[in-house]
Formats: sequence, C-alpha cells, structure tokens
Amino acid sequence: MIDAINTEVLVIGGGAAGSFAAIRAAELGAGVLLVSKGMYGRDGAATWMAGPAFQAALYQPDSPEIHARDVIRIGRYLADQELVYQYTARLPGIACRLEEWGVRFEKREGKFVMSRLPGESHPRVVTVPRVCVFSGSQYRRVLPRQVRRMGIRVMHDVFIWELLHRDGVVAGAVGLDLRSGEPLVIRAKAVILATGGYMGSYPRTMVPMATGDGTAMAYRAGVEVADMEMADFYTYVAVWPPAARNEEWPALLAYDLNAIMYNSLGEEYMKRYTGPRRVPPRAAAAEIRAGRAGPHGGVYMSVRHLPINLVNNYLESMGRQRFLDVLSESGFDLRNEALELVPAAITSFGGCKINSRCETNLAGLYAAGEVASGHQGAYVMVGNMVGASSATGCIAAEQAAAYAGRSHPAEVDSEQVEAGLHRIMTLRRRSGGGCRPVLVRKTVKAILERSAHVAGRTEAGIRQGLAELEDVEKNLLPDMGVSDDSPRFSTEWVQALEAVNQAQVAKLVLSSALERTESRGVHYRDDYPEESHEWFKRIVMRLVGGKDELRHEPVAFPYFKPPERAR
Repeated sequence: MIDAINTEVLVIGGGAAGSFAAIRAAELGAGVLLVSKGMYGRDGAATWMAGPAFQAALYQPDSPEIHARDVIRIGRYLADQELVYQYTARLPGIACRLEEWGVRFEKREGKFVMSRLPGESHPRVVTVPRVCVFSGSQYRRVLPRQVRRMGIRVMHDVFIWELLHRDGVVAGAVGLDLRSGEPLVIRAKAVILATGGYMGSYPRTMVPMATGDGTAMAYRAGVEVADMEMADFYTYVAVWPPAARNEEWPALLAYDLNAIMYNSLGEEYMKRYTGPRRVPPRAAAAEIRAGRAGPHGGVYMSVRHLPINLVNNYLESMGRQRFLDVLSESGFDLRNEALELVPAAITSFGGCKINSRCETNLAGLYAAGEVASGHQGAYVMVGNMVGASSATGCIAAEQAAAYAGRSHPAEVDSEQVEAGLHRIMTLRRRSGGGCRPVLVRKTVKAILERSAHVAGRTEAGIRQGLAELEDVEKNLLPDMGVSDDSPRFSTEWVQALEAVNQAQVAKLVLSSALERTESRGVHYRDDYPEESHEWFKRIVMRLVGGKDELRHEPVAFPYFKPPERAR
C-alpha cells in the first residue's frame, strides 16, 4: 500500500461549504487538509458563480426564526426543521464575517442595504453594489485568501474517488493526484464532504463541474442519501441574442424590473400555472415541451411594458457592465426586444442524509452544502443556497473538530485501499476498448433530460430511463477506457471517473422520482400533478450488501406545521 497523507480533518471540496468548514475547523485548533478537484479558488465551484443575493435576517421585524419558517414553507414542508433553524440562526454572523474578510456588501449609514426577493416575509437579501452584479467573484476573492491567512493546507487538482471506512467509522479517502497522475491515500480522523451537487449531469447546465462525486462515493460507502428527486433549474439562461448566450444576468430583470415572461403565442404563460405547477423553471419547461417556444427553443422575457426612461435609469445605475456593452455592440435593444431564455440545471437538493449536526450515518463523516440533503426541502428561495452552504460548513466543522479531538484514527483497511486504487487504475489501463468517457457522459445526460427534467416526469418515462441506465451499467461502463498517452492532467481519465459517478447518481435520481407519486416543489409528475398529504415524507436510499434499499421517512414538524389544507 502506498504511503498515506495524515490529517485530523479532511475537507473534500472548496466552495462556500468547504471553505467555511476548513476555516472553522482550523479556528477550533484542528489540523485541516482541504482538497479540491481543480485549482482551489479558480475551479468550477458553484459558489464562484453565485448571484447577487445572500439571505440573512439581520434587522427587525425579520428574524432567523421567520427566515427558517420561510425556508420550510417554500420547501413545501420537506426540509429538516431542526437543521433549518440551526443554520438560519448563524447567517447574520456569517454575513458580518464575509464583510470583515473583504466582501463588499452594499451599506448605507452603517447598515446593510436589504432588498426583498420572492418568498421572503421581510427584506432579507444582503447585496453587493450594483456595479459588481454578482457575488460569486467576491467570494472567490475573499474565501481562498482567508484560508491562506490561516495557514490551512490545501491540495489542488485532487480527485477523491472513494471514502475509506471500517466498522461503521470513516478512516479517510482514496483519490488521484491529477498533477502527477499518481494515486494517493489520505488518512483522517474526520471527513467533511463539501463536493457540491450533481446538476452537471444534465445537458444544459450552469455547473458543469458538479458531477455528483461526493454523493456517489458516499453512497458506495453505505451512507444514506435522501431527496434525490429534488433537482432545481434556473429559469433565466439566455439562448438569444447570440451575444447573451448562456448568460444568467436576465434574472436581474426578473427580480429588479418585474420583467414579463411570454410564450411564442404572446401569452403571459405564468398566469395559467397555479399550485404545484407554479414553479418558474417548471412552467418555462412545460411551455417549451408543449411547442410554444421561440425559434431558438426558449420562452421570452420582456421589459417593454415599462416606460423607457425607467429602464434607462435602471441600466444606468448598473454602471459599465460587460453584458450591456456586448448587447449594445450587437445591436440588440433590451428596451424594445425580448430575450429568449431556457431553464438550465443549477441546484440539487438531494444528497447525503444528515441531521442538525451535519452528521451522516457513517461515524466521523459529515456533509455540508449541496452534497447534503434536508436544508431546503423541495424548493429554495433566491440567495439562500450560499448561506446554507456556509452555515452547514461551520456546523460540520465544529462537530468534526470535536470528533477528531476525542477520537483515534480508524484503522485503514488495506484491502479496501487496494480495491479503490485498482478501480482508478483499471480505467487508465483499459485503453483498447471502444467506449470513450464522453459517450457515457452524453448518454447519461440524455437519459436525465428525457426522464427527470423539471417537466415531463411520468412513470413510463422514468422506468424507460432506469432501463437505459441499466444498459449503461452493463454494457458501456465495463468497456470504458482512457486513450490519453500521459497520466498527468488527463482530462479523459477525470471524465471516466466522473462518468461512473454520474451514472450512479442518475440511478438514484430516477429511483426516487419514480417512488414519489405526487408533485412537490421542483419535482413535478405529469401523471400525479397535485401535492398529496400522504407524501409528507422523505425518500431515503442506501446501498446494503451490494443492493439498493429504499425507505420512507416521515417529516417531523417540531416548529412549523403545514396548514390544514396542505395536509
């Protein structure tokens, strides 16, 4: 067995959840190692692409309790209420820490400027100045710098493949050093998963690096996962004009200017969607699937109902923005022409099942951020994910540091290490096969697009998707190999590892979507279009003895019960 790297707390992933986890654990005196699949701070973490909003109940009449109730209500009462109350209480302090570290939030007369977005009982959004547009670049600048200031050890370009465990206790992880092309073993007293979600497994996505690695490795290690059917899509991704393609800034027009959404018939289509159907990405996807899309496959967004001087004042308040210059140079007039938009995969609410202390069922293993489930439920308010990721990162770190302080390292099973390393290296050596990783990834994405998109889920379609995934598992994955000559920074090798994880996670998504015979939040079944009072429960899955086990867990309502009409 190769020599192991030793640490007290291993943090896997480096977005908001991983950064806050590493910082907080180090503050508590634990030895920390943070590993990132890319160059930490320059990788594809969803945090670095975050929008302008950060939710924190800073001022009365708002409060963390009201914030928690909003999260639970918007999540259609599926969230873990103990966990939600825990993390919303931390968000005011986290917002202040971010400002202390250098995030430029907008302030006036010494107080944060608060704005209000859909779903909030009171103005709760701390925003960056208009000239900055999005907060992600601020977090990218500030969080890695704080990690460096604290002297936390960071390993860049490391793909963690398997969790090591023995007798129900985590022992570390096995992975691949992408820079050298050599396998590595990390031994740790406690491990925090902060690897993000799996929405990069859809064809049109805003987070291509989110390939479900943490969820897949945890599941293979016997960790329970929950809510895998809950996958969110971002409504406002441009496909026309070409100068705006794949841009996400149209959301600003929706939130700040009350832009109106139309289909190709000129109908304000949101008016026809009520109840479980009134979810913006679901409504847009339904219009597109019904054949009411524009020539470039999207729905329309327009601000033409507003006086031109009002729109001009708004655009001027934004200062010189790159996207405004690009639109102007291309001859597109935002005041009089409609953008064409499509929903794109952005956030997953399913992942490792955790409790209010961010503990999984594997002792010493914690999960935070998007790789964890239970902190949002079936839907999310704009600006809540970065805060939830940051706060759960802190909670996980406090528990992990305490656990590491009172525990001895678990024994590393040499056979388990060798099995993990063998699987990594087998993909490398299997270079003669005819199946390339790009084919497997493309196939899995197409299956999810057809069977588990935000609109169009049916029993027949989901079962067809599961059958196709079984074919992937039996015929494509065993034949998949890598053709790159050099093992160093082998993109195809990484894609092969990701393809295995994506196929695993896709199966979990479809299995959960098939089981939930109702529509709730972002999970919409065309054959079960209404919410059901019988479905105040979560779908939990676990791998036991090589077989998938599925169970239902009733949702507890310790603080906030759904109204009678919803039960």
